[in-house]
Amino acid sequence: MQQPWLNPPGTPPRRGVPDDFSPASATMPLRGATAALALVWLILLAGRSEAIVDAAYGLPVAPGTETLIAVAEGWNDALTAIGLPQVLSALREGLATGR
Repeated sequence: MQQPWLNPPGTPPRRGVPDDFSPASATMPLRGATAALALVWLILLAGRSEAIVDAAYGLPVAPGTETLIAVAEGWNDALTAIGLPQVLSALREGLATGR
């Protein structure tokens, strides 16, 4: 069954609404989507760096656990050096008083 807005087979393309498989469709290339998702993950990880360290300390003893703890501590230390956790905690407190 063909979608009603698509051209019937064998007819020239219509102007207006493109089909989902044309270069004019509203899709994002994989590189752009990957970059956007990476940026979102970095923002989320930056906002919760202290919680990530706490979670890393709670991991069971297994191969690679010490590496994960070191990475979490390094991430938190880097963000603390630029003052991001302090800014975010002040922002959370400010938003909590407005409730």
